[in-house]
Amino acid sequence: MPLTTPPLEAWFNQHEPGAAYSLGGTMVQPWKGEALQAYLPDDWGPARFEYGYVATPGSVSLRRLIAADYGLTPDELFLTAGATEANLAVLTGMLHPGDNVVLQDPLYYQFEAIARDRGAEVRRWTLPANPTADPDLAALSPLIDDRTRLVVLNTPHNPTGRTLSEATLRSVVALVEARPRAHLLIDEIYRGVGPLATPSSLELSDRVLVTDAVSKRWALPGLRLGWVASRSPELAACLPYHEHATCCVSRLSEQVIEALWPRREALFAENRRVTEINRTLFGLWLPEMSSLITGQVPPSGVVTLVWPTFDPDDREVARALREDFGLFVLPGSTLGYPGALRVGFGHRDAVALTEALARFETGLRSLAGRWA
Repeated sequence: MPLTTPPLEAWFNQHEPGAAYSLGGTMVQPWKGEALQAYLPDDWGPARFEYGYVATPGSVSLRRLIAADYGLTPDELFLTAGATEANLAVLTGMLHPGDNVVLQDPLYYQFEAIARDRGAEVRRWTLPANPTADPDLAALSPLIDDRTRLVVLNTPHNPTGRTLSEATLRSVVALVEARPRAHLLIDEIYRGVGPLATPSSLELSDRVLVTDAVSKRWALPGLRLGWVASRSPELAACLPYHEHATCCVSRLSEQVIEALWPRREALFAENRRVTEINRTLFGLWLPEMSSLITGQVPPSGVVTLVWPTFDPDDREVARALREDFGLFVLPGSTLGYPGALRVGFGHRDAVALTEALARFETGLRSLAGRWA
């Protein structure tokens, strides 16, 4: 089937540019060069850059660093142009007509579109919108059969902040390993963003593949640097799709991460510090809005869902907030949650966050009166 622009990206493209206030992000605000310089070597700069190609799996030097964090060898990981390409490489490398794929629901838009494009049947395992409610494993079991090639999860989850417990993941792994060809693909792009420092799911089984990138935890999305990691021999089937799509990643992006690597824990700590300040600010603000929206501070990270109490048409609410109040938020219907708004509060400047929340409140109060 022909691919079309996903509703999520269409909304970003149309409504985000020029917004005076934004609550649309999903991570701590990306670093700017001047602030990032403190984490780089003193003599690091263009004179030391390498401008050539790298091998298609990525440089051995960076793969060795990343793989060591998983307890893997460099050959059990290849680099991609962000997590989106990492997911694409796994889906295209492993899915074929006649297969089925079980997707956590809701999930990032690309998984369903690419799976259907590959001729696979898509089955959905719907999780509760409440991120603290237990997932229904009994509903998952009958979805997995001998034609299942992939079960796909995202934990921590965008946009609810849900983090699947180790017990839940082990139960899912057991269901996957009971089938001859099934593997578990886990999008771990938000791991390490919030206060829950969960280990990688790679530790659970050789049938697990994980994708990740420097976009969220590192807050460096513009580098477009991600990876696929796994002990499974199936990893080799995924690499050619990366080779045909982008050939190799940017050596300049690799060098930034290699230069930051010795001080990465300090960089992560600063991102977590911002995260916790903002989670506190948002947690104090949210109860004051109880007549206008319902929601909760997410279990992990800086993105969550809120539900307006006065009108179920989330697109009209989000459009009015942007057009009349200069505030950018995401309508939940672009993410699988009709009636909700996705709110991100990863601002590095607490004043900017406070101003955006105040603008949100002004808009909500006005719109509540308009649609009363």
